[in-house]
Amino acid sequence: MLQHATRPPSRDRKAAPEAEGPQVAPADKQTRLGNSALAGRTGGQSGESALGNEELSSWLNDEEQHIGGPVSARGDGVGPMRASKTNKGQWGALVGDEDEVVLTTNMDGSGDKITVPDGKPCKVLEASGDKVKVEVRVDKATKQGWVALAKFSDEPQLNRDDEAPGLKDDFLFAKQKGDHSPVDPKGTDTAQGALGDCYFIASMAAVANVSPQSIKDAIKYNKDKETYTVRFFEESYGGQSKPVYIEVDAYLPTVQGNRSDPAYAGEPGGKLWPAIMEKAYAKWKGGYEAMGNGGYGSKAMAEITGGKSTEKSPSSLKEEEVIPYFEKAKKDGMAIYAAVMHDKQSEVQTPFTGSGDKFAGTVTHAHRWNTIVPGTMKVTDKNGKMKGSITDTGKEGDLTGKFTGGGLKEGTVDYKKNAMELEMRTGNGPASAEDLELRFAFEGVVDNAKLLVANHAYAFDGVVNGKELQFYNPWGTWQPKPITPGEFLKYFTNISVNKAPQGATQS
Repeated sequence: MLQHATRPPSRDRKAAPEAEGPQVAPADKQTRLGNSALAGRTGGQSGESALGNEELSSWLNDEEQHIGGPVSARGDGVGPMRASKTNKGQWGALVGDEDEVVLTTNMDGSGDKITVPDGKPCKVLEASGDKVKVEVRVDKATKQGWVALAKFSDEPQLNRDDEAPGLKDDFLFAKQKGDHSPVDPKGTDTAQGALGDCYFIASMAAVANVSPQSIKDAIKYNKDKETYTVRFFEESYGGQSKPVYIEVDAYLPTVQGNRSDPAYAGEPGGKLWPAIMEKAYAKWKGGYEAMGNGGYGSKAMAEITGGKSTEKSPSSLKEEEVIPYFEKAKKDGMAIYAAVMHDKQSEVQTPFTGSGDKFAGTVTHAHRWNTIVPGTMKVTDKNGKMKGSITDTGKEGDLTGKFTGGGLKEGTVDYKKNAMELEMRTGNGPASAEDLELRFAFEGVVDNAKLLVANHAYAFDGVVNGKELQFYNPWGTWQPKPITPGEFLKYFTNISVNKAPQGATQS
């Protein structure tokens, strides 16, 4: 199931208002949350990892293996990781010793100069000796220039910017000071940022809820280089789990204007082990954009713990079986991840005005976060004068689309503005605008009272009063209210559980 949930307008860790009202949303440091993320639906048998407990923990003393090629720290021991060589197409960032980095149009340092902020993401176009030619984003365009190879830091590719097609997020890499190893890790340490990787953030939270030791054992701080070696597990031939070690530094993507505010996972001043783990996972999987393009919760949990994951469809449970199922899973030390339905069907709307052959209308939503799912709109004539139906041809990610069918001459929709225009062929329109009925699917809040978001993944917290389920929203805010078994069966489409192989705690 595709998971694509928009982050709330506030990064505060406080609960959002219980009811939706006309209040203005507080200014957000990012305008949108990346794109898709997938709910955990991979199969596999439950049970312990093929690796024993001693082998799972002994990696801390093993010779480390690294993904991404040879790396080294800057001479003063506090700089970012540097690649020993670069390749065409490699992503990274320009990190020096000053607030700005200067590029030149010519390799010898001559020509026009391009000045960008320190930490600017870049893409390698060409390398020659101790110089590298890179492409950087400047506002909503790209520029190219040469810079010393010593200023190039090997960093994961940022997510695509949906508001600037063809460009990456305009965030800056900046070092987050301190030892960000997990200390008393909890699921509530996690906070998803401007990246659609709820499947991974929820997986970290689910594991931390039942097995904090698994999280502590997964991240090793290398004090001499101020880097982190993060251990994941990869399923090999025959179903065996093999450890994979990814080394990263604490240079994280940060929002413009605040180098202490992580743009993706993490909160300023908060625990940053989730951001370190997210960065390592991005490096392993091919960049932050690859994470934002989707993944599976069951697979992510298995990659974090080395234990097998299994899934269950909520539809296989009867209402009276829901609470006992979750109680037993928690007692057994299972990390539990659950995903909400991809979208919800709207009520019938009659938003059109006009007469003759031309009509216009605006879609209304029950919540300001809700958005139309492109390709799901259908307009019909309740009195039958207009023959057939009109449907939109949009696809996920489109900002605008067209209508077709039903004697239509031309029709357009702006999904962002929720605005529609229809022009019928002569004599093919309805008797009146009020006869046109609109139906569509939407993403966003599917239950305003319970604060449940569609196309989103949650970590299970526990059973409340023996009769309701409490879930944790990996945003770190907009926490759902306890839900009944009936509401769980109505809204959730997937359960994934993982048996952490060691350190599970029970309450």
